[in-house]
Amino acid sequence: MRLLGLDKDCFASWWARLPEGSTMIVQPKIEGFAIGLRYKYGQLVDAYSRKGSEIIENIRTIKAIPLNIDDSLKVEVELEGILYSPSSNSKFLQAHLLSSATTENACNIPLSFLAFQIFKSNSDELSDLTQLQNWGFEIPITLRTDDPSQVKRWHSQWIKKELFSNFPTNGIVAKCNAYSTKSRLGFSQFSPNWALALTQ
Repeated sequence: MRLLGLDKDCFASWWARLPEGSTMIVQPKIEGFAIGLRYKYGQLVDAYSRKGSEIIENIRTIKAIPLNIDDSLKVEVELEGILYSPSSNSKFLQAHLLSSATTENACNIPLSFLAFQIFKSNSDELSDLTQLQNWGFEIPITLRTDDPSQVKRWHSQWIKKELFSNFPTNGIVAKCNAYSTKSRLGFSQFSPNWALALTQ
C-alpha cells in the first residue's frame, strides 16, 4: 500500500495520452491528510500515513472512519482517503494525528474522511466509488465528462471559487475512469499516470 502524490503536468499533454473519447472524472483536491486503511475479514486492522507511520490507534477514534465494513467480505481490502477538517489546516491536523495521545475529542476539531481509491481493484473509478459508499464511506463529489474543454471550465470555476467551495481545497483532480486505461498508463515512482492535479 503506497500512498502516492499527484502529478501537476500540463493538462493538454496528459489528455493526449488518453484514448479518444475517454471518460474522465473530476473531484475536489482536498487539503488534508492522506491515510491508507487495511481491512481484513471486514475489520479495520491497520492505518498508515503517507510517510509510512502507523496510526491505527488514533484512527480508531475518528467517527467518520468505519471500524467494520461488509461482514460478507472474506478478503483483505486496502483503500486510501483523505482526512480533513473545515476548521483547521492540514499541517495542524497532521501534527495531531502523529501524536500518540491524539483522539478526535483531544483535537477538539470536527473531522471528516473521504475515501477515493481501492488498491488492486480491477474495476473502473465510478464502480469503486459506489463500492466505497456501500461499505459506509463518504466519497468526494464526482463530476464526469469526456470533453477536455469541460475539465478546463471546471478548473476555471474552481479558481473563481464557484466549484467545490464548501471544501478546503487546493485544486481539482482529473482521473481516467476506465480500468483498462489506468492499467495501461500505470504509475511513476511518485504518482499515478492516470490522475492529474490542476491547481492555481
